[in-house]
Amino acid sequence: MAVTILRTVRPSSQWQDTLIRLQPGQRVVIDTEETWSPDMQNQIVWCGADGVYNLQAGEGYLLPGANVGALIARVGDGQVFAVGSRCDFRADCEGVVFFAMNEHPQRNNQAGKLLAQVIVFGDFTA
Repeated sequence: MAVTILRTVRPSSQWQDTLIRLQPGQRVVIDTEETWSPDMQNQIVWCGADGVYNLQAGEGYLLPGANVGALIARVGDGQVFAVGSRCDFRADCEGVVFFAMNEHPQRNNQAGKLLAQVIVFGDFTA
């Protein structure tokens, strides 16, 4: 059995609770659409969930090495990982799914939003 849940994700470095609780080993597929803009200071750059093409985040970002502006997630207090426009994974721990923009926490001039379609397979809580 699978359940599809839609969540709007704000363009922020603050972790956003999806209210979707996973169990270890549970399969999840996330597809995203729409655009948002990270704080690029003196310029405006719109991107999708994959972030700004070829612009890797440095130290101080939520996920250094991933693209600036990419959709990122974590399950509970687990490891942060890049979601991008499509992600298929199995939960490695129990917990609620959290989303954020891969952004520097001291920057706060973002715009837009993403719509994430989260497909949870097996038992779930939402």
